Amino acid sequence: MTTPRLPSRRAALSAGFASLAAVSLPTESSAVPTKAPGETRVVYFGGDYAHNGIAQERYLRETFSASGWRIFFAQASRFITPQLLAGTDLLMMTRTGTTDVLGYSPEGLVDVRPEPDPLLPPPVLDALIDNIRNRGMGFLALHCTAGNPQFPKLMELIGVRPAKSGAIIQPVRHHDFDPDHPITRGFTEFEVKDDENLKKEIVDPAVTILFKSTGVQDGLTNPGGWCVERGKGRIVVLLAGHSASAWSHPRYRELHWRAAHWAMHREIPEFGMRK
Repeated sequence: MTTPRLPSRRAALSAGFASLAAVSLPTESSAVPTKAPGETRVVYFGGDYAHNGIAQERYLRETFSASGWRIFFAQASRFITPQLLAGTDLLMMTRTGTTDVLGYSPEGLVDVRPEPDPLLPPPVLDALIDNIRNRGMGFLALHCTAGNPQFPKLMELIGVRPAKSGAIIQPVRHHDFDPDHPITRGFTEFEVKDDENLKKEIVDPAVTILFKSTGVQDGLTNPGGWCVERGKGRIVVLLAGHSASAWSHPRYRELHWRAAHWAMHREIPEFGMRK
């Protein structure tokens, strides 16, 4: 079995980040499924060494099982293209770093792994921002997505200072929910076990803090979720989600449900999953 090699990352980086994007995006990246009339298209991009992409996909599919939306799960960053984003109603992302963790291969068995693709090449990041601001695409920036100092334009978009902070795994309490916002109205305190209590510095006064989070072990209280409107688009940031404990928690699932509808300017129906 022969897996084609891509140019080495060192050689590509010597030509600049834009050149890396150019050499690392093969023809598969241009294949965008046709969007049916009336279709709500949701794209999820997540999963890496530190975050269980299998659990993320399983629980998100369950969470949105009654939505009627068509949900795609990206196998690699090369499939998040300007063409795909142009027809996407909601992008959900749980990724950090500058490249995919593994080089993508269409083969079932891989003996030589290709070099990984860049995570957000400049044309893709620019298209993401443009689709939010000018077309009204919704964006859910989940967990580690808010910790990408390598992408200052992304950090500015979601309203935080581009800095990275670590956290211990511990039970995390979510509390002080905004009683007036449709995403959090009626929510009361709940706890997620085995998660991170991430600290992010919000620097944009346009941001609305939805709730706070406190680590049971470290005792630190931080913003746990917030939202902001950018042009025609809406963005929601939810920081929990390091482990499957958050993705499977019924109350956190409802936050995902409400946030997704709000980000797409939709009425928020009562949360429920198919049995």
